[in-house]
Amino acid sequence: MKKAGIGIPTIQDRARQALVKSALEPEWESRFESTSYGFRPGRSAHDAISRIYQSINKGGYYILDADIAKCSYREP
Repeated sequence: MKKAGIGIPTIQDRARQALVKSALEPEWESRFESTSYGFRPGRSAHDAISRIYQSINKGGYYILDADIAKCSYREP
């Protein structure tokens, strides 16, 4: 990807990115689970918090807090 002077994508690159996004997004949105909220159009952190609140009030829930930043696969 070409960069303009200070590391900002050129207008052509932005146009290509938008074209690819508009082509791929509808299909992939239909494949995501309804409980997925990260970086999805029309969804926010407030939606995720609301879902968590509803789940807790229904009872029977699990919480997984994991830091996977340092996890990586290394071949033996």
